[in-house]
Amino acid sequence: MTTVVVGNFSVDFDQLDLAYLLSGDVTVANAIQITTSGSGINDNFFGSFTYNGQGQLTGGAMTRLQETDSGQVVFDITGTNVPVVTFLQWAAAGQNEAAKAYILAGADSISGGLYNDVLRGLTGADSIAGGSGADTLDGGAGNDIVNGGDGNDLILGGADSNYLRGDAGDDSIVGGANFDDINGNQGNDTLRGGEGFDWVVGGQANDLLYGEGGGDIVYGNLGNDTQFGGDGEDWVRGGQGNDSLDGGAGNDLMWGDRGDDTVAGGTGADTFHAFVGGGLDRITDFNYAQGDRLVLDFAPPYTVSQVGSDTVVDMGGSDRVVLVNVTLTALPAGWISLG
Repeated sequence: MTTVVVGNFSVDFDQLDLAYLLSGDVTVANAIQITTSGSGINDNFFGSFTYNGQGQLTGGAMTRLQETDSGQVVFDITGTNVPVVTFLQWAAAGQNEAAKAYILAGADSISGGLYNDVLRGLTGADSIAGGSGADTLDGGAGNDIVNGGDGNDLILGGADSNYLRGDAGDDSIVGGANFDDINGNQGNDTLRGGEGFDWVVGGQANDLLYGEGGGDIVYGNLGNDTQFGGDGEDWVRGGQGNDSLDGGAGNDLMWGDRGDDTVAGGTGADTFHAFVGGGLDRITDFNYAQGDRLVLDFAPPYTVSQVGSDTVVDMGGSDRVVLVNVTLTALPAGWISLG
């Protein structure tokens, strides 16, 4: 397993250049360390190295790569086992991507620093933490754990099943083709589940949530959220706050939950849930003929009346469900039930 720790500088994996790392003057060359230096920057290669009689490097393996700038760590990569001759060949040919793919092929641990980093796990089941700053974090292939940390981060889960957390800041998180567990946590986040069955949870603040393909659970939690189930049979719940919910295509289960919510099931036979303490829910596309139904959870007493062009279900206090532009007398038996 390779461990990457970013120090007190911004690091962009996409810009790492092997030739640059080797471009300084060789100031240390012994059996366990090679150092190139220039303009206050030291690139330290640790491992086990062999030389010929003329002092030329002939073999061995690099197990650690560290860069410092004026004595402060830029990045520190440990747990590697790279044949040094292969590393030099990659550098000479400009094959930076081949080197990164080799070094980060396993289940790696990658930690960002104080500033804006671009960190990619590539293959393997990786653990990536952004730290401070506005980071771009890409798990790549494999079942990854990615935490944004502070700052407004972009988090990409990759194709496999991932655990993705935005933490603090206004984050953008994108899941992949398989199951993703996504939580924006703090900040006004934009979360996309991608294909497959996903958990998409807004956390705190006012979030924009997309379940996208597959049958997803989309939960706004705190704040005034805007939520889309997308394709598939989704569970869409507003949580607290005044939310806007759209189930999208498929037979969805819809809860406005607490707060005054606007709810649309989209196409398909949707089931809308309401309960005492949930506040006012306005259902904008209730269609009995399409298969839509209303369920009052926990079997509260209720009354139904026609108010203007709307059918209103009153559970007492401020708890009501409004079926917008629905005529009560046109609704057949079975449109409402107790859960």
